[in-house]
Amino acid sequence: MIFKREKDYYKEDYQVINYMRSLAIDMIHNANSGHPGICLGAATILYTLYSKHMMFDLDNPNWYNRDRFILSAGHGAPLFYAMLYMLGKISLNDIQNLRQLGSITPGHPETFTPMVDMATGPLGQGVASSVGMAIAERYLNATYNKTLINHYTYVLCGDGDLMEGISYEALALASRLKLNKLIILYDNNDVTLDGRLDMSSTEDIITRFKALNFNVFVVDGESIRDIDGAIIRAKQEDMPSIIVCKTIIGRYSSLEGTNKVHGKPLDDNEIINIKEKIDVLTTPFSIPVNIMDYFKGIINDRMYYPLREWKRRYASLKANSKEKMDQLFSIENSFDIKNIQYEYEKMSLRDISGNILNAISKDFPLLIGGSADLSSSCKTTLKDYEMFDYENYSGRNISFGIREHAMGAIMNGMALSGLRAFGSTFMVFSDYLRPAIRMSAIMNLPVLYIFTHDSITVGEDGVTHQPIEQIASLNLIPNLYVYRPFDANELYACYYEIFKEKRPSVLSLPRDSKKIVSETKKVKIKDGAYILKSEKTKNFITLMGNGEELDLIIKTSENLNKLGYDTRIVSIPCLKNFLESKKEIIPNRNVVAITLGVKEPFYRFTKNVIGIDCFGVSAKKEDVLNYFGFNETKILDEVLRMVGKKK
Repeated sequence: MIFKREKDYYKEDYQVINYMRSLAIDMIHNANSGHPGICLGAATILYTLYSKHMMFDLDNPNWYNRDRFILSAGHGAPLFYAMLYMLGKISLNDIQNLRQLGSITPGHPETFTPMVDMATGPLGQGVASSVGMAIAERYLNATYNKTLINHYTYVLCGDGDLMEGISYEALALASRLKLNKLIILYDNNDVTLDGRLDMSSTEDIITRFKALNFNVFVVDGESIRDIDGAIIRAKQEDMPSIIVCKTIIGRYSSLEGTNKVHGKPLDDNEIINIKEKIDVLTTPFSIPVNIMDYFKGIINDRMYYPLREWKRRYASLKANSKEKMDQLFSIENSFDIKNIQYEYEKMSLRDISGNILNAISKDFPLLIGGSADLSSSCKTTLKDYEMFDYENYSGRNISFGIREHAMGAIMNGMALSGLRAFGSTFMVFSDYLRPAIRMSAIMNLPVLYIFTHDSITVGEDGVTHQPIEQIASLNLIPNLYVYRPFDANELYACYYEIFKEKRPSVLSLPRDSKKIVSETKKVKIKDGAYILKSEKTKNFITLMGNGEELDLIIKTSENLNKLGYDTRIVSIPCLKNFLESKKEIIPNRNVVAITLGVKEPFYRFTKNVIGIDCFGVSAKKEDVLNYFGFNETKILDEVLRMVGKKK
């Protein structure tokens, strides 16, 4: 309950809050699309955070030491946009074009909007990525400078975020790491789209978070005093915190407290009635100048001395320290690996991959990552560095635990904070973190996913561990670049391309392959594909593929040559690069593709594809390959049949 004296004391503040509500419902009404419930119910939470606590620079939204804010409940975007408009960061035209083509006010937050730290939408992703941001802050604080990097990460989430399993995965790790600068503001209105929350969940959230060793505060979500006090207390704790803000969805509307106000615009009469209740101008998109000036004024006054002091400390840095900080603040996280030294003789590709990562880490301090409990199998441990933990935040190896989905989202948060994050697991488990991979691609984050054991040659572990469709499926994600090298030379070339570019990448590696061929020595992956072996005549058979299958393709080529047939071999380490390059190295006849997965990706090049369109089997590697016909004799026979040739 909000007593009258609090509203009197915070009179100007509540005027700002009510105009945030007014603008938000105007936006939704104008777009005839959106979610008014959270905009009416959670306005006080957002305002209190930004007016009393958020450290940021209105003149420099990208100031590196700003506090990070994630609207994990992304459907509340109109409320956030209303606040940004009142702070002068977006225009009236922007808010009037909510959810319209080409506007910077999309239906859910995206990073092209000023002061938006993360694209959100799928519930739980924001909560999980906030853990990555909190990890990045602790790592950079310990590694670079404790006085120049010391910000908080705040999240506004709802019931849906905490019902999604990814939030529990990520927050369990946040607790283990004692990320005390992570503060969650929970808009607890007990309503979901379909109805009352207790239709689907009777979980005791407070007990759950206490079991996670979070600090838990329960406040009135309409009380500036309560929310402000809880944030102050949370900042004094040595563990992450959640502030449970009890709110009413659709507050002040005739539908308040019901699911009917969650996801549908309000009609004209309803909007007028709400505006009269909260004492704001009823004309759409109207707000007195003095209200906006007040909001900007209290933030500029609060931030004046902290910003001046931060700039003074930055200016006083010695030249070498300033150079390191400038590299970080520019988030220039590309890296040229051409001079690195690493071992590669008689090793599997996953071992060589680990050696390359270790070599990069020596000169590239922004590289940090780990695995989902499979570092010994994926070979992703940075051997010269310790574990990242609450006793050593300068460690560069993260034990994500068996939390693949959370690992992906956490890496997104790390990348959004300027780190070059990597994470690893088996290829078949990429399914568990696909939503996070998609978010990497949407935000164009330079996250590296290292997936090993990428075919049926996994062997005895059987159907559940043998990927069939995963690589093809990952190649379907826009703006995600999947690299599948054949040997050590191609692997190095893939790493060169991955670290030269600043975009999301998947590195797909086999379990055991140790093959190295001289023809790949100077290969470049920029075009995605190249001719590994050239033909000698005009009448030839083209064999194509990537990854460990190239070994069988080379043997098949040799066997065809013995029969008098000329051959060309095309290796495609990165299918997306190849399609973008439009390089013409595949003829229109006598082409056969060979893959240890589904055939679909190669049908765009040829109708002749030897692949696997069913799940695997549990057996020794050689037996599995023979079962599916992947041996020299059967592949040779099938190639000849497809191109109409005889032995």
